[in-house]
Amino acid sequence: MRPKFIFLVLCAISFCGCAPEESVQEKFDDLKTIDYSEFRDMSIVNRKGIYLVTYHDAMHRVKMSLFANKISSVELASEENKKVLWTKEDTTHVEGALKSFDEIGILALSVDKSGNVHLSLPWYDRCTYHFLKLLPNNTLEGVKKQYYQRYEGNWYLDKKCSER
Repeated sequence: MRPKFIFLVLCAISFCGCAPEESVQEKFDDLKTIDYSEFRDMSIVNRKGIYLVTYHDAMHRVKMSLFANKISSVELASEENKKVLWTKEDTTHVEGALKSFDEIGILALSVDKSGNVHLSLPWYDRCTYHFLKLLPNNTLEGVKKQYYQRYEGNWYLDKKCSER
């Protein structure tokens, strides 16, 4: 019985380990079709289950309930007075944005007031891909991102890799 069990475990591990990885281009193809308007004038970074959310021009530390998928706590990230006065509509909007953010599967997302989109995507090759989508009336110089390279259409890329 034991050899059969070990054989089944090894087969399962090898089967899961051989699954093809999605390429960066395939992930980008998904990312470029998303409507980012719900994130306008908002920035979200996921740090080990705690979201750093810039909303209403202030950075907040947001924790989500694991089971209810609702905000369990919000506090200002940098102020002495940690009390946050969000309306019910603000809370509902941020909860929806965080759910959408989790579905996208990226490390960070920022959409400025103009609607330009910045995405950070860590990848299996130990690189982080920073994608930037500029609206037609904006330039790399205007957003101070001259080091980005055109990737596709109005999307630009800056790739940073860690040493192995």
